[in-house]
Amino acid sequence: MRTILRTLAIIYLAYLAITVLVIIPALNFLPHWYVQKTLNRTLHSEIILFNPFNLSLEARDVALPEHDGQRFVSLQQATVNLSLESIWQPGWVFDKVGLQRLYVHVRQLGDGQFNFSDMIPPAPAGEPPAAPAAPVPGLTVHRLHFDAQRILFSDESRDKHFSSHVDDLNITVSDLSTVFEDGKPYIVDAIGEGGGQLHWEGHISIPAAHSSGRLQITDLQLYPAWAFAEPWINFELTDGSLSATAGYSLDWRDTFDYSISGAVIRLDDLAIQAQSPRALPDTGLALQTLAIEDIDVDGPSRHASVAGVTLEGVSISGWNDAARVSLAELFATHLPQTDTTANPSAGQDSDSAAPWTAELGVVEVLAGSVRWRSPFTDPPVLELNPIDIAVRDIKWPLAGDSPVELQLTVNEQARLAIDGLMNLATGAGELTYRLQGLPLAWANPNLPAALKAEITAGLLGVEGQVSLDAFVPLRIGMDGAVTGFAGRIEDTETALTSWDSVRWERLDVDLERRALSLAKLALNNYAGRIHIRKDGSINMQNVWEQELAEPSAQAAVPDASQSPSPQESSADAGGAAQQPWTISLPSIVVTDSEIDFMDESLPLHFRTVIGDLNGEILDLGTATGTEARVNIEGAVDGYAPVVLSGTAEPFKSPPDLDLELRFDGVDLALLSPYSSTYAGYAIDRGLLRLDLKYSLQDSRLEGNNKVLIDQLKLGEKIDSDKAVDIPLKLALALLTDMNGVIDMEVPVKGDVDDPSFGLGSVIFKAFMNLLTKAVTAPFSLLANLVGTDQDLQRVSFASGSGELGEAARAKLDDLSEALSQRPELVLVITGRLNLDADREQLQKTVFNAQLLAAGLPQQELDNKGPQWEQFIAQRYQEQAPASGQDVSVLEQHRQLVAAVVVPEADLLRLAEARSVAVKSYLVNERQLEADRAVIEQSSLDDRAHRFSGVELDVGA
Repeated sequence: MRTILRTLAIIYLAYLAITVLVIIPALNFLPHWYVQKTLNRTLHSEIILFNPFNLSLEARDVALPEHDGQRFVSLQQATVNLSLESIWQPGWVFDKVGLQRLYVHVRQLGDGQFNFSDMIPPAPAGEPPAAPAAPVPGLTVHRLHFDAQRILFSDESRDKHFSSHVDDLNITVSDLSTVFEDGKPYIVDAIGEGGGQLHWEGHISIPAAHSSGRLQITDLQLYPAWAFAEPWINFELTDGSLSATAGYSLDWRDTFDYSISGAVIRLDDLAIQAQSPRALPDTGLALQTLAIEDIDVDGPSRHASVAGVTLEGVSISGWNDAARVSLAELFATHLPQTDTTANPSAGQDSDSAAPWTAELGVVEVLAGSVRWRSPFTDPPVLELNPIDIAVRDIKWPLAGDSPVELQLTVNEQARLAIDGLMNLATGAGELTYRLQGLPLAWANPNLPAALKAEITAGLLGVEGQVSLDAFVPLRIGMDGAVTGFAGRIEDTETALTSWDSVRWERLDVDLERRALSLAKLALNNYAGRIHIRKDGSINMQNVWEQELAEPSAQAAVPDASQSPSPQESSADAGGAAQQPWTISLPSIVVTDSEIDFMDESLPLHFRTVIGDLNGEILDLGTATGTEARVNIEGAVDGYAPVVLSGTAEPFKSPPDLDLELRFDGVDLALLSPYSSTYAGYAIDRGLLRLDLKYSLQDSRLEGNNKVLIDQLKLGEKIDSDKAVDIPLKLALALLTDMNGVIDMEVPVKGDVDDPSFGLGSVIFKAFMNLLTKAVTAPFSLLANLVGTDQDLQRVSFASGSGELGEAARAKLDDLSEALSQRPELVLVITGRLNLDADREQLQKTVFNAQLLAAGLPQQELDNKGPQWEQFIAQRYQEQAPASGQDVSVLEQHRQLVAAVVVPEADLLRLAEARSVAVKSYLVNERQLEADRAVIEQSSLDDRAHRFSGVELDVGA
């Protein structure tokens, strides 16, 4: 027994001696020597101890610096405690394995290598032989504890060095075993850069290939992640933290299966701005909270579900111009090129694997806002605040209907609300919408540059429904109105047009069937302005001329080299043919409206208002045989009624219409600016009634303009180079009846397809033709008044006579009747002569008087008896020399008469006698006012008017 005890004591002492004298010195020498020899580095340690009583190994204050002495790896204490259970338990059993206050600094150097790359042995040449799968060694650790003071990573290979670290990493595992299947607990805690915390706890069983637990991340700062990606992105993360919690379960015995339950991910206080605010000013993203809640993922069934995704307090700011969108530039990436061919099968699921399915309860945006600057709105900055969006019941693969909701307010004025159902897979949906208070002036920058006008007021409000397919509208239903609208020409103060409201009811636009219907369109208190400027241009006349001039010129000269063949043209035309639109507008109502007309092109400015416009247009549409009925009433300057009535088919090809426009009781004195300019006279008084009837059928226009002018009185004569060259007073006198009324009918005709056709020019030409015909053929007009076809301008007299015959009296009776119907006319009477016939007759009269004075009886003179022949022969012998020729009595008489001298004064007295006879008859017999018939001096030199009688003319 003593020997045994002595032997044991010797062994024990030898064990202690070996431990103290051999093992501990070796532990403090060999590792340092080995590291120096194999790694060419210097290992430092305070001491490495081996406890022979509990079989524990402990190293204190161990440090492995880099070649240049920088801190690389260090730890305060490392402990390995082998348990005696290893004697009877399977595999190795450790009571404790631990590291305390570990510090690691991993650096990627400027050449891309790591600060530990020299510690890694080179890979063997050639393909290594495949090693058989080795069983997992039996190992049990009753307490595994890992405590890291800091794990630091630095990247010095980039232009801007990057570093990040994890502090106070603690890993604790109890009874970790590769032998026993019972799951054992573990805990992992860490503090990230900036103070974020990681807490991970659960159970793990290596033999059972199973682990489950719960992971929680609290306020993990996102700045290190942004700093790592900074070279490849344009934005700067100034704030933001990540929090997450999740339960999980892992199984890797036969296949790798996993599940996640009750997971929640949150981003808080996210703030993003441009790295270079000068390059991208006013651009950024801020987020109060992004919460993804109740995340469940089942790996075996390949299904995921999320209860909701909520973005609260998201704020976006940005801008766009013609070529840039600031947000797109803010989130643009510049990722380094990578070798995508290294593992061509990476990321590819097995053909037999079932596709993933997912469902999302709701995606919400709460109290969001957008501040956006754009050249397409005025004001240029629009603020959308608040924005609330919700999309529910989202499935993957996309299927079924998802309720959607949107509400937003723009600049605290316009409000938009949308809700309905959308199929996110097909793009089909039914949505209702409501827009209130949208200022139309915001759209001014989008008006064409050539349109030198702007919207100064007006609010748009609409509500209705829209049907979608493939996210494209198919059918739109709408009720709406534009209220308080006003627009004006640039650099003017007066509105070009305005209205209190334009309202439409039950608008239905079917884009697929190309059909439009509108139950009612109501225009209330419309005020339009037609303004003719001093240069003759109309306020809206030149709006599009600048913009359309070049395209029109280019279109006028086609490129022959690119002209399609007739066959191609025909084919294209057939292929491009579309069903024409069908339009139905049963009711258009106009109330309390007016049109303000002003003309400054005249020497005297003209202005009038056609107001109190009320009426309707019914049954306007494209249906065959549908005639729109028009009935609109108003008044000129509040006193003269205006009525537009009739029917029209404007959508027919060619269009048809039958319209009547009536003006009643318009004061002509207001039209003096026009009469002064185009007629050369002002108007002192007069009333106008105008009845215009126009019919258009098969492009043929037929119109009848009835003009009734009452008590017209011209004023002073005005010099105007635009005045028509006709005797206006005479024309009016010819047209004015005994009651002071001018009643005219002016028909017009024309082909509207004729490029030279213009309605205004056609009507003006018709009126001018009527006036010209009146002044150039006034007696034709007078003859028409009394229903005769005689020429009332000329009254015939017997040659040499100043006495009226019966035919002349009858003609003067008709003329006096016509003159009684035209009391403004003055008759000009001019005696006319046929010099040969009238002179001869006067010579006969003088010669006969001489015969009677010589004693020839009257009866012999009348009968041309023998005594008359003797007187002729005697006279002939006395006056004519002997010629030796026999001359008949008749020839002797002719020569004797021709020898009688008639003074020109006698001829002029004959012409005057004829004029006096006509005037006397009209004044004395027909009671024509004496001052309405004036005698004009006759002339013997007027060869153009040689006839025996009186020629009449008219004046005013």
